Order: sequence, then structure tokens, then C-alpha cells
Amino acid sequence: MTEANAGEFAEFGAAALDAFQGLFEETEHLDHRGNDAHAHELLGDLLIDLKHYAEQCGLEFNDILAQAHGYYLSEQNSPDVFAIGSSVQLDGPAAAEAILLGQPTRGSITGLLVPEHGPTEYYVHFLGSTTYRSIIAADLEPAPPFPDTPTAEGVIDSPLRAEEILIETITRIGIADVRGVSPQPDDFKDHHALLNALAAWNGMDERSVTDWLLPHIAPRLPSAAQDQPEIVASSHPLSPGQLAAQAFPVPLARGISYQEPYEQGAQSNRPADTLTHRSSCGH
Repeated sequence: MTEANAGEFAEFGAAALDAFQGLFEETEHLDHRGNDAHAHELLGDLLIDLKHYAEQCGLEFNDILAQAHGYYLSEQNSPDVFAIGSSVQLDGPAAAEAILLGQPTRGSITGLLVPEHGPTEYYVHFLGSTTYRSIIAADLEPAPPFPDTPTAEGVIDSPLRAEEILIETITRIGIADVRGVSPQPDDFKDHHALLNALAAWNGMDERSVTDWLLPHIAPRLPSAAQDQPEIVASSHPLSPGQLAAQAFPVPLARGISYQEPYEQGAQSNRPADTLTHRSSCGH
């Protein structure tokens, strides 16, 4: 499905029109696949019914139609439209402002809206963000591709996927440490590889990348009161579990750096070497 082309997408639409036509005996004579006038009639009837349905559901049909037009342009590989899933970076004053505030400037297109009036708006996910920012095309430009990064989950070539797996990996490392068990060797390897790749692609240091991800990680870890005894001050670097128990008073990267020895008496075991229906249809 992910490799479907415009012809296959058109066939999806034709199949939907077949089903719609099959609801009415009086339309059995129509041949929308071979007669443009018949196709025009059936499509118009279907859109009318869909508009009634949107109204019944309390949805704004014109907004949906405008967004659908944006997806259509994306699927047509229009040179004036960024495709869903493509990597972009802020440009011009928008980039300068983000850099001044210490914010990520590169992200991924997750949606778009082509309004009746005004420029196309893109929904962009930036590193660690919990919401998607709406940005006009004039403030965006293509970003370099994300580097292919081998992991236990396979080769990752998307910053969105890399961020998702890194959050899951750091979470597993932290939970294992809180419970006093050794994390899986693959988690250490993936943490190192993905953190390095995300830092390089975003033009940030690894500590900053980890800081941006902490809001997604901290809520997933056990609380100190439930799973961790009181921690006594030590001159040794804090482990992930200790950081979790103390609500991350220092960046998590310090405690789970790939190069640092693992505590809890397990040094000898430390490895040597972390939208919609349309998207589900491959759009």
C-alpha cells in the first residue's frame, strides 16, 4: 500500500463509487468507469450525501475538502507542495527565531491544509514536540535526509520513527534500572545509535536532544515512592533509575551514556558495544 501510485489511488475511488452505485437500483444502468457523464453524476450524488453526513456529525465539510485537496496535491508530487512524511527545515526569519530560542529547526510534515484563500499550511512535528506546529510554505525548505541508522528494529531512515524508538528504548533502560536488573544489550546499542543520529541530523548536541525528549520519557517511568529506595548522595554518575527516582534533576543522558560503566554491580555484564485513515492506506 505504501508504494501505491496515482492510478491505484484512483482505483480506490472507483471501488468506493461502485459500492455507492450498488445502493440504488435506479443507477444500475450507469457506467462511471466508461462514461464521463455518468461518473460526473454519481460523484456529485456521492458528495452531496457526504456533505449531509458531515453536517449530521457536526463536521465542517469545506475544511475536510480543502485538506483532502492538500493530500491530493501531495500525492501528485506537485513541486509546489511538500509531501506528507517529508523532512523539512525552517527557513528565513522563522529559522533565525527558532535558533535564538534554542529550538529544533528540522522536522517532518505530518499533514497539510490548502485553504480557499491564503497559503498552504503544513503541520510539522519537531523533535520532542507534543503538538504539531502550523507553518506556511514560505517558512520551510527541504531538509537533508535522515541518515540510515541500523537498530534492533531494523534500519531507521525517518526522524519520526527514530524519535519514537529512542523514547521507548530510554524508557526500557530506566525501568530496568529502577527494578535493579540489567537492561538489554540491544537497548544500549540502539540508544547510542539513535541519539547520535538525531543529534547529528538536528544539528544539536546529545544532551539537548535528551532534554527535548524528557517530557515524553518521565511519565512512563516508575515513581521513586513505588519502586526505588531513598538514594544516598554519591560521587558516582547517576544511573537511569536514580534519575527517574529523583524526577530527572540532571539530564538523563548523563546517566545512560553509552560510554559510561553501568552501575548496580553489573560491570562485568555490560555490553562492549535506541493521521489518519489516509496514512494507513499508504497516502
